[in-house]
Amino acid sequence: MNERDELARLRTENRALQRAIVLLNRVATLVREPPELKPACYALLTGVTAGVGLGLNRAMLFFCDDEDRSVLRGVAAVGPSDAVEADRVWRSIESDAPDLPALYEAGLRCLQNPTALDRQVRQLRVPIDSDSPIALALRRAAPVRFEGSDDLDGLLDLSTAVAAPLRGRDAIRGVLYADNRFTEELSDSITLMVFALVADQAGRAIDTAHRFERIALQARTDALTGLGHHGAMMEAIAAAVTTARDCGRPLGLIMIDLDDFKQVNDSLGHLAGDALLAAVAARLQSELRAGATAFRYGGEEFAVLVPGVDEQALRRAAERLRQAVARQPFAVGKTLSRSVTCSIGVASLQPEHAEQQQLIAAADRALLHAKSSGKNRVELA
Repeated sequence: MNERDELARLRTENRALQRAIVLLNRVATLVREPPELKPACYALLTGVTAGVGLGLNRAMLFFCDDEDRSVLRGVAAVGPSDAVEADRVWRSIESDAPDLPALYEAGLRCLQNPTALDRQVRQLRVPIDSDSPIALALRRAAPVRFEGSDDLDGLLDLSTAVAAPLRGRDAIRGVLYADNRFTEELSDSITLMVFALVADQAGRAIDTAHRFERIALQARTDALTGLGHHGAMMEAIAAAVTTARDCGRPLGLIMIDLDDFKQVNDSLGHLAGDALLAAVAARLQSELRAGATAFRYGGEEFAVLVPGVDEQALRRAAERLRQAVARQPFAVGKTLSRSVTCSIGVASLQPEHAEQQQLIAAADRALLHAKSSGKNRVELA
């Protein structure tokens, strides 16, 4: 290689490294922030694929599954559907030169409007003992390029594939995958190196987001039952009232009080009472339909927020919960069980006059009526 060729090679390598520094700085900034996990994932993927990043056609994230350690589960994907869209989208992104906040906003849009590729990847479960580049990167704990024979039923482009492990602070959290299906360009060794560094930073960002979400969840969760606590309920009702007004949909609230609960504490002790509350919460949670959310209102009272249903459907939902509580005894220890019933008050507000305090007060009045009318019943405000 003559001096001119060597100089050209060094200039190309230098430009690639400068671009890498910019990209890594953006990802490092994301690591230091407390973002929500899913938008952070899409921001990282957009940065890998966009003209401001490595310019790869498509990128996908896979996490180690917490429930089944033999597989990686698909989490998110970013990429166009064909070569024409690839050229149009990435040229547009390159001309706009978005910064990290813009990428994060793009992530939010991807989350709200998933593409066909994204939906397909979210359904994937990749065995870690397979010969896909994703599994190879995880098992080797090292980046791979143009390796593997399993293309996951044609989803992956093995001839241009790169994959690298997502290194968290204490363990590998998953794998970052990308390819150039539409341009068919082969990534060079510098691109692979930068890709691996991005994956390392992404792993830290994902750890940060996981920890942030866990802390946020704990701050909003009742420690005994695992349901949202009173403060979380009040926030949820306020948000639901606003949504009801904006969308013109009804809003329902179910208030539940365990009948004669004091007798449980007096006869069996407070530990048994706590066990009973946790068991009731789990049974209520198992009976909820899509869109409904349960909370521990306080003491032996629970609440269920049900948006978008009419009074008849709301009453049926409340009756289903009442029957679920009463149908069989609850275990409150290794040898103890206890039957319990509940009284329920139901309130439904139409969006044109929905008010948070009005909804809660109406459900409370209905609950008091249910208890004064014989207990173990549902009353509608």
